[in-house]
Amino acid sequence: MQSTVTPLDTSAAFSSNKETDSGICIAQSLKIPHDHKPSDFDKIIRLLLDTRYARAVILFASDEDIRGILNASKRADQVGHFLWIGSDSWGAKNSPIHQLEDAAVGAVTILPKRATISVSVITKDWTFVLDTVRDFRLQLTCLADSARCVSGFDAYFMSRTLENNRRNVWFAEYWEENFNCKLMSSSKKDDSSRKCTGQERIGIDSKYEQEGKVQFVIDAVYAMAHALHNMQRDLCPDLSGICPEMDLAGGKKLLKYIRRSAGTSVTFNHNGDAPGRYDLFQYQWNNVTGSGYRVIGQWTESLQLNVSLKWTVVLKV
Repeated sequence: MQSTVTPLDTSAAFSSNKETDSGICIAQSLKIPHDHKPSDFDKIIRLLLDTRYARAVILFASDEDIRGILNASKRADQVGHFLWIGSDSWGAKNSPIHQLEDAAVGAVTILPKRATISVSVITKDWTFVLDTVRDFRLQLTCLADSARCVSGFDAYFMSRTLENNRRNVWFAEYWEENFNCKLMSSSKKDDSSRKCTGQERIGIDSKYEQEGKVQFVIDAVYAMAHALHNMQRDLCPDLSGICPEMDLAGGKKLLKYIRRSAGTSVTFNHNGDAPGRYDLFQYQWNNVTGSGYRVIGQWTESLQLNVSLKWTVVLKV
């Protein structure tokens, strides 16, 4: 997906710009080149400055591209000029703003809300469906930050090695990328000549930060597990495992069971999509607690904001 930068015009006079059905004026839409250079980000900042009243800028961008934009705003001495609005690809991660915290202050970002999963007991014939999930050793109450992390996952993932995670066919490729080394001569990684020892450790010999969407992968596994369990119970009531009726059921029937997902808190709307439920964050700074993401509201069918918003820019009209 190509990264985009979309400034919003906050003035009353935007007749020459594109106004959406919601009454929001999109001053311009800029794309970040795939093979970008620092000068490309500098150009984007210059173009943003050309639109006088476009101070709020929506970013649909990767970590690397977010860093490029923030760096360019610093080079142009425009820290505090723009109000950054980040999609869930920014979320509440530190990697896009590491050592760029001053340029990120005031940014508003979103992250899908976590559901509280109710784990039902599956019959012994179906315990294999949840083996992968049980390996996570999850505690679904995150003591450090319930909005962003899954307690127990960090300990699980950082303990993964080439020896104990052979079932994941992509793990070797991840290992090479994460530690910038080669496992074998046939490796596709051409930008490193260093050989992997196999003794590297995630989070010790490399940076590690839990991805904000871990919980939703877990939700998806449980939705599938409950769907398969209920499907087997309906189609194979007197048998254990997969019966011929279930084997021939087809994807459409399985999809119906997934959408129902009875027994879990994973829900779908009439279109088969999960409803939009988001936590809203703002990256803030104060002299007492320092910098960090603060929950400023949520979206669950409607927008709910609290009073802890802090603006670092003055939007002139």
